[in-house]
Amino acid sequence: MSGGSQRAVVYAGPGRADLGEAPMPALEVRPGPGVLPRRCDHGVIVQMMATGVCGSDLHTLHGPGAVPGMVLGHELTGVVVEAGRDVERIRPGDVCSVPFNVACGRCAACRSGRTGHCGRANPSRPGATYGMGEGFGGWAGFQAEYALVPYADFNLHVLPDPAQARERLLDVALLGDILPTGYHAARGARVGPGASVYVAGAGPVGLACAAACRLLGAATVIVGDVNGERLAHARASGFATADLAAGALPDAVAEILGVPYVDAGIDCVGASGDRAAALNDVVGVVRHGGTISIPGVYPAGPPGERPELGVWLGGIWSKAITVTSGATPVRRYQDELAAAVLRGGLAIGDVVRATAVPLERAGEAYERFASGEGRKFVLVP
Repeated sequence: MSGGSQRAVVYAGPGRADLGEAPMPALEVRPGPGVLPRRCDHGVIVQMMATGVCGSDLHTLHGPGAVPGMVLGHELTGVVVEAGRDVERIRPGDVCSVPFNVACGRCAACRSGRTGHCGRANPSRPGATYGMGEGFGGWAGFQAEYALVPYADFNLHVLPDPAQARERLLDVALLGDILPTGYHAARGARVGPGASVYVAGAGPVGLACAAACRLLGAATVIVGDVNGERLAHARASGFATADLAAGALPDAVAEILGVPYVDAGIDCVGASGDRAAALNDVVGVVRHGGTISIPGVYPAGPPGERPELGVWLGGIWSKAITVTSGATPVRRYQDELAAAVLRGGLAIGDVVRATAVPLERAGEAYERFASGEGRKFVLVP
């Protein structure tokens, strides 16, 4: 497949995502806005069935690496329509979930399961992501009618029942990022049967993380936020809540648990709000010897610069808290999470209020998400 153009969601200036046109993808990748030239005989072309709008996309709209006309997005569920000559496992017609990580499957990081830090897919540093510009490997984004997926034999999770995948599309669409991210965070925080957990942020990632904690056997999951509408949905989904606009977090935790601390804390906010305020709240309520996981995004800054975030390192040190962070290795978890969704009945789409929006209304979805609306917007053809 080559030549011509397609509809795609593109970067249209600081803070703006609009429906525009982009070149049709090809296995011989041509240079374009934010895209590096390369051959991809190991890749496939996927026709989009669903593609999500993520908080990281909002970061991209305000980041230094965005280029006008660059195709956005890194969450994709679709059907394979063309395969490169070196592809052996994947066939046209396969319905697949695509991890947001671009991973070669051959380097030491990929072989050890750390696909979020692949050493080959990004010439500038370990780790690559679609739709975030040259700093993340220069791979075109997924919010388009068609997309290139490289290293297809390794990267793609094939959904065995295409009809079931289409019927459960708003659940399946979450297997490429948000559900594995929440699950990885819960695993990193060592959540297990009987645990008490505080999750900072009642947005889609926070709710997916809360669902993952429950899946892993947590006894109590407390979700904190200042947005009353988000908190109401979290309560309706069966989670305890802490209204951070109404009082101190330790008091809210004590009211729920009888003590002002939890076994594990998970920061699903990152630096998108008041810098490290959410993380410091987490540090404050995690018990001595407890754990913290950070799926929320914090900026690394350009080489040689170190953003001042004001993280409470003294609290982490004095309480001997174990901290884990970093990009989620999505491919590590897709098999088990797909089983939880499709065979175990995990209705993750309901938990995060997955909402289908036509591709031509992508700009509206971005605006609603940026305004704080507590829904996971999923673009469909």
